[in-house]
This record gives sequence, structure tokens and C-alpha cells, in this order.
Amino acid sequence: MFIVPSFIEIWAQSQASVDSLASLDAVIFAGGPVSDVNGIRLTAAGVKLFALYGITESGVPTGIFDTDDSQGPNADVKTSADWAWMTFFDRVNIRWIPQGDGSYELQFLTCPTHHPSVENLPDTKGYATSDLWVPHPKKKGLWRIVGRTDDIIVLGSAEKIVPIPQEGFLSSLPFVNGAVMFGRGKTQAGVLIELRSDATINPKDEKALAEFRNKIWPYVEEANTLAPSFARIFKGMILVTDPAKPMTRASKGTPMRKLILREYTDEIENLYETIEASTSSNGTDPPSSWDVETVEEWLVEHATRINKGQEPVATVDIFDQGFDSLSATFLRNRVIGALRSSSDTHAHEAATRISQDFVFTHPTLQRLAAAVVRLVFPHQISEEPKSNKNEILDLIAKYSANMPLFKVEGRSVVSEGAVILLTGSNGSFGSHVLAALLASSKVKKVFTLDRPGESSVVDRLQASFGSRGLPEDLLHSQKLVTLIGTLSQDALGLTAEYIQEIRSSVTHIIHNAWKVDFNLSVSSFQSHIAGTRALLDISASFTNPVKLLFSSSIAAAQAWNLADGSVPEEVLPDAAVAVGTGYGSSKYVTERLLAKARENGLETVSFRIGQLSGSTATGAWNITDWVPIIVKSSITLGYLPDINGLVDWTPLDIAARTIVDTVETPGPLPAFVNLVHPRPS
Repeated sequence: MFIVPSFIEIWAQSQASVDSLASLDAVIFAGGPVSDVNGIRLTAAGVKLFALYGITESGVPTGIFDTDDSQGPNADVKTSADWAWMTFFDRVNIRWIPQGDGSYELQFLTCPTHHPSVENLPDTKGYATSDLWVPHPKKKGLWRIVGRTDDIIVLGSAEKIVPIPQEGFLSSLPFVNGAVMFGRGKTQAGVLIELRSDATINPKDEKALAEFRNKIWPYVEEANTLAPSFARIFKGMILVTDPAKPMTRASKGTPMRKLILREYTDEIENLYETIEASTSSNGTDPPSSWDVETVEEWLVEHATRINKGQEPVATVDIFDQGFDSLSATFLRNRVIGALRSSSDTHAHEAATRISQDFVFTHPTLQRLAAAVVRLVFPHQISEEPKSNKNEILDLIAKYSANMPLFKVEGRSVVSEGAVILLTGSNGSFGSHVLAALLASSKVKKVFTLDRPGESSVVDRLQASFGSRGLPEDLLHSQKLVTLIGTLSQDALGLTAEYIQEIRSSVTHIIHNAWKVDFNLSVSSFQSHIAGTRALLDISASFTNPVKLLFSSSIAAAQAWNLADGSVPEEVLPDAAVAVGTGYGSSKYVTERLLAKARENGLETVSFRIGQLSGSTATGAWNITDWVPIIVKSSITLGYLPDINGLVDWTPLDIAARTIVDTVETPGPLPAFVNLVHPRPS
């Protein structure tokens, strides 16, 4: 049977229909996606489900009957579990254009064996399909279509959402007829739901809408797990279509996104206005009283709702418990709404003094409660928060206390090849450092230490290397040993066997793992500072002397007075130079810890790294950096800013090579290196 997906979605709800489909030799779909839920349900029931891709301009370039369950689930051939994945015929010449989010646009280049009927590429003969695909995480040659370039939702932050996974999951629900996400140019995404005829509600009935949002909310939370955190749909961002205005659909039954969003422009804009107004009077029920204990309980309750039902510990940094910038914005809005809806005039006035970074500045709910009460009743809590400089000094004192002594003599093993322990290997810079280490003839072995994740370390490294154009074959090197652990655990969370091998063989530690978030206060980086101290402590137990290389930042001297000239490559004794963003302050604190360890015999070097740009080899640039964000935003705005200033960027691969050059060079390490462009222009 050859059929469009909309019928498959309907039949998947009926056991009799599923049994009929299972009796067929093949069920082939094209023209749109089948949701994961229903695809898995059907194949588990024995339905032989196949995806097919074809377009008018280039015909049908994919195969159908290309599964082989006898090879096992990890073979590079398809199994029935790969029902949504496709292979392309050898006769087509394909060019994949990375979109910066793990997806690729499919382009067919004209060749003797395949000639597209339309050629629209500016640089060569061929056809740009505007269709977006992702590669199989484990099986080479398998690809899955996830949407179109015009399906992508570009938020106001320039982050890009591919909505198909979430839409597909929600559309598979038995009471849902269709789902279309929205949010172009906004701070957050939402979803428009069309209900089946037997489940419709009046979208203007606030009570019915609230009941429906509660009903669908567990499924929306599950759909959110299929997308990055910035693509999350919050309960208040769920809209329902008007039965008198059904979703416009193509002849094959798929929702026509652009037309639907145009038809529901007023409803969507009204929703965003309502969300904005949630900080106005009567937006949120206030605490029963404005004392610290009651406000803290109120904050825990609301933070739990925002944090996917996980109750934060009031004394622990919320950004270590699942909160991010979007969550913080929601919590701030609720605080303002509660203050404005209070009958207390002091609370009304306090609402006007809630700064944009209020939650970031008070990152535990205990501190946040005290800060709120202090705004309402300034004289009730007299203690003022410490200045950033005093906080920095306190952290230095706390984490440099009882610094161990380090071995300065012992057998030199570097001549046999350096053995590296690398933290933070998955990020943009860390991936380039790892690639350079694995390519070096002077490096014998590389241990990578990464936190547990939903996918394996190797899968994450392959995705990171692939998205940045780094040679993935390096990851098959016998030098590489991937470890899962955390700096906060005893012995780094490693087995006795591995920790012993590290203690007896490692010659260099490259500490690169750090959260990059310029909204957070310095206290929110305390777990990273503590992790550095844990590395220092374990270094003292190594069999032989070890060298520690730290990826610091020029932000460690963010308040440096330019009138004093260039920042010297030495300890900066006045903590005032680090006052500013918590990110820069935390790097400064860590530099001071390493300086203390250096006094106690450990060879350390802190690289104050400046703005990193795309690699000279591939041009790959971290899409969350400010320059790529400006470029992406310009596509939406149609403008680029007219900025005067110096361009002093350092390419990623050059900076990474500098780190590895330091490893390869014998002799003592310098204490500090300002890793910036030598000739800014």
C-alpha cells in the first residue's frame, strides 16, 4: 500500500486497522512525516512500514525495500526499527548544507546520472530542495527528513526550532487532529492545536481552555523532551483552533503552516500580549504574606511548576537544578505579577524595582525570597547582599584554603608521549582541542572526562565533530579513552581501575569544562570552581609531577582600566578587575586558585582566551556566540548593525593548536598566556 501519512495516523488508533496493515507486504508513506509514536506502535505490531522521498524537480532518489533485520540493530543497513530513515541511490550527487543546528538542507547537484528538472543554485548546476534532514546517529548513509527551511522557527534570540518532532508527537494523540508551532521573532514558542470533531472546545471559554491545557500538559511535557530547552512549550502557550476556522490543509492532508499562522495571527499575537501582561495587576496570586518563609514557600511552588514538576531545593542554586534563562524569565514575571496583584501598596512599589537580572543575581530560592521581602519592606531585612568583589574574595578564600603540596620531582614520562586528561571535550573549543591532541604524534593517550547524558560520550563527540567539520575518523584512534564522571564526586566518579591509571600515567590536565552563560552571577559558577579544586586535590595524589592547563578568559579582567595599558600575563592581585559578569568573575577566582597551587609546586598555566571565531579549515563557528547570533538575527530583521571597533578574533583551530603546542613543548610552563589576536584591526 502507498498512502499519505494522515491516513496512517488515523488508522494507528484502531487495532482492527493495525491488524489489516500488518497483513500487507509493505506500507509506504510519502508527502510528510508519520509521528514517532505511531510509527513505533505500528512496527511493533508487525506493520512493514517504509518511508519514501520524492519531488517533482528531481524524481525519487531514495530506496524502499532496503531493510535487513538479520544484521542486528547496530548494522549500517536498515532494520524495521529504522522505518523513518532512508538511503539515497548512488546515481544522485548530493550536497548537504549544514544549518548550524544538526540538520542539513538537501541539494542535488547535476551529474550525468541525475539531472534535476529545475536548477536554482547560485554557484553550480543543481537544485536546492529546501528540505531539511538529519543523519542517523549511528548508521552511516541513513537520513531522515525533519522539515523544510521555511518550517524553521527563528526565535527573537536567533535560536532555531525544527518543530516537526514536537508537532508530530502531539498530532499522534487520539483527540488531536493537528498541531502547528509558532514563535517567529518571539522569546518563546507556542503551539496551536486542532482537536478532533468529538473533542472540540470553545477556545474563548477560559474554563474549558484551562481544563484542556491540564489534560494535554503531560503530553506536551513529553513532546518537549524531543527538543532543545529553548524550544520548550509552556502550558500558557497552548492555543486551540476555533471549530469554525479549521486548519487549512494540502491535498495530501498535511497542515499548511504559513496559511494557518496567517489565519491565526490575531489569536497568536493576543496570546503573547496576555503573557506579557502576566506581570501586570492580577497576573499571579501573591503569597499570603510578605515574610521570608511564606515567600520562599511560594517561590518553591512556582519554581516547581516552571521546572517540569521537579521541586528545587531552596538552598541550592536553581541553575544547577534545571533552570535556564527562559525559566528565570518566567519566575521573574511571576514575582512581578504577584507583587502587582497584592493589596499591599509596598508590594506595588517593589514591583517597579525588579531588575532584569533579579533571578540571576539571587540564584537560590532562599536568597530570592529574602531579596523580594527586602524590596517590599526595606527595613525588615537589614543585611544587604555582598558586593561582587567581596563575593569573589570569599570564594578565593574558601576554595584555596588548605591547598595541598604537589610533587615537583619524579620520573619524567613526557618523552614517551604525553598522556592527557581533558575535561569539556564536547563543546566548540573542546572539540578542536581534542582533535588536535588526537592528531599529535607527541600525545600518547587522551582521557576525556564528560558528564552522563542521554546519549553516549562517543555519540556526542561524533555529533560535535560532524557539526564542526572535524575529522570523525580521529575518534576511532586507539589513543582515545572516553570516561563518564563528574568533578563533584569522589575520585571524579570513576572506577578504582581508571582512577589508578590516571594517577599513575597522566602528564597533563587540560581543564576546559565550564558553563558559558553571561546572565549568571558568580555564585552560580560555584560548582565549577569546586570542580577545579577537586582536580587540584586529586593532582596532588599523582605518582609523578603533572601540569594543569586551564581555559580561562579575557573576561577574568573584564574591569581592567585600559588607561593602564595591556593586561599583563601575571596574577592580577586586585579582584576589582574581575567585577562584572559572573562568568568572568568565576574565571578570575579559578586563576587565583591555580596561582596558589603553583606556589605549592604544581605547574599551571591559565590561558586568557579572547573571542574565538570560526575555524580556518571549515569556518565552523559556535552558533550561540554573539557574532553568529547577529548574523542569524539579521536574516529576520533584514538589517545588520553598523558597528565600529576592533576585530580581534582568534580562529578556533589556531587557539586549540596553541594549547596543544604548550603540551608538546618541554620545559616549565608560563603562569599566564593572553591568548588573543596579536594584531587586531
